[in-house]
Amino acid sequence: MSEPTSAYTLQDMIRRVAIAAEIAYHGSAGSSRATIPVDEFNFDACLRCVNDGIKAFMSQAPQPSGWRWMNHIAEITFGIVETTGTVDAGDATSLTDDALSSTYDADDDVNGYYIYDKTQEIYALITDYTTVDGKVTVAEWLDYNDNASSLTPAASDSYSITDVKTVHGDKSRYYLPDDFSGEISGEITYAAGTGVGRIQWRSEGEVRKTREISKNTGYPCLAAVRRSPARRKWELFVSPSPTATDTILFPYKTNFNDLQAIVGVSTASGDTSVTIGAIANEYPVNYFKGWYAYVAAGTGRNSYAKITASAADGELTVADWLSSDGSAAGTNPGATGAYVMVCDNYKHPAGPQFDEVIMSAVLAKAEMEFERVSSPIPGLSHNEKFYKVDLPAAHQQDARSAPKRLGQMMPSSGRSGPSRNWIPPTAFS
Repeated sequence: MSEPTSAYTLQDMIRRVAIAAEIAYHGSAGSSRATIPVDEFNFDACLRCVNDGIKAFMSQAPQPSGWRWMNHIAEITFGIVETTGTVDAGDATSLTDDALSSTYDADDDVNGYYIYDKTQEIYALITDYTTVDGKVTVAEWLDYNDNASSLTPAASDSYSITDVKTVHGDKSRYYLPDDFSGEISGEITYAAGTGVGRIQWRSEGEVRKTREISKNTGYPCLAAVRRSPARRKWELFVSPSPTATDTILFPYKTNFNDLQAIVGVSTASGDTSVTIGAIANEYPVNYFKGWYAYVAAGTGRNSYAKITASAADGELTVADWLSSDGSAAGTNPGATGAYVMVCDNYKHPAGPQFDEVIMSAVLAKAEMEFERVSSPIPGLSHNEKFYKVDLPAAHQQDARSAPKRLGQMMPSSGRSGPSRNWIPPTAFS
């Protein structure tokens, strides 16, 4: 079941702060209903209150178990393909290795697989393959931070192909979810019905040693977690290298990445694009790909679109402008207007059941940021309302709710502790 439509979004929270601080935007004539501020200074102040409020709420977790809603389950399915080779030729949309035709002897055999140029440190999703010349076609090359790269494969580069997304084309290594905090809550297990033996946590050093001796293959029985050397993400690596598409699961604590948004006034727009001149040359190409652009003021107000590409000059490309209900009936924006661009992660992490306490924490931060903010409840400030009324209620709500498949938690959670083979998070280096 999806979240209710009444769940607070980032825009909702910014708008509430702006109204409380009396800096909401009411249109060029001052007669429209209140919306988010369209100037960068006030918008940034409101956004800061939202993120600081969420952090304040998260820091006041019940003790000693912490927030139950922060326990998530990671599910990773192993890949079984890892083909390596040397590049014969490459360009912006292809890589060729004549030797591939002896491994994959039918066109399209590797469509949907991932190819990694380990020398250039770029990768791509394979969209086409022709066996006659061992040519792999891709839409674009990405760096290891998922940004479009100007680098292309060159002769003699080393490459790897895997059937699922991996780290550096190594099917023993997998990126963990973006919200993984680095804290593991319990044991790692194979999914039900797999029919495979146990897999256990071990220190990074122990797993690395088994891989240094020889790269054996089989059913992984050892696993470790570490920071990826190539990017600011966590990765799981296992030993031995998997030979079956099995799924493993383990509980972990989620973290909070700031909700991101940018506001700006367009200098040009059209049916499938809008240009925000103020952000030109401030962000990499395609930085905003996957974000959403909302028309905050002007023609087409309340229309929105998913951004499919972004250029260095601030031009954002979209497929179509949608109406508030998600249908393709949005009004195309005018030449100029106010926009807010929000990251695809545009809701707070605690879920709609904690909407009101999150809003209470946000307004408590706004009360400290803006002098004009005052509580509508006589004798009770926003700060007091958060700590004395809403936060205790949230603790009770959290005690009544928990994910259904958490496995065995750490001893501090109040549940049965992990087995003696479990390695605590502090052992990971």
